[in-house]
Amino acid sequence: MGFGGVLPWARYMLVTKRGWMDDAAFTELFTLGQFFPGPNVANCGVIYGRRTHGVAGAVLAVTGLYLAPMITTVIAGLLIRHYWDNPRVQQVFGAVMPVASGLMLGTVLRLMKGVPRHVGAFAALALVFILMAFVKWPLWLVLLLCSPLSVGISFGYARRVG
Repeated sequence: MGFGGVLPWARYMLVTKRGWMDDAAFTELFTLGQFFPGPNVANCGVIYGRRTHGVAGAVLAVTGLYLAPMITTVIAGLLIRHYWDNPRVQQVFGAVMPVASGLMLGTVLRLMKGVPRHVGAFAALALVFILMAFVKWPLWLVLLLCSPLSVGISFGYARRVG
């Protein structure tokens, strides 16, 4: 079901359609999945599947995420390789780029529902955005700096409120 990224579909299925978790739980799951090496959504599938149905659940979640898209991608890759020199094929790929970007932006806005509602959380979010989008730091360096900073901000906020 996922083309150009499975995150929007995974969020839709887990939160909106099935109601297996709320926005905050999905954001936490995605955050944890992003922290480990490998594809983010596959990591989320492993974590969620393992939590709910053990090792078999983890295997089935990842298989469910990737089997049909993998077969489709292999077939599409063969067709693209054969027809890539056709200008219309290249035009189609250029035309769907805004759609893929819109899907990601829409998912980001939905993920924002799960972000804790205090100034420190939004400051950490803004810092990560600036470092990734404008300063262009590598992901590992942003995580190394911002993860402990965000944890510290969160614990500081919890101590003040609680």
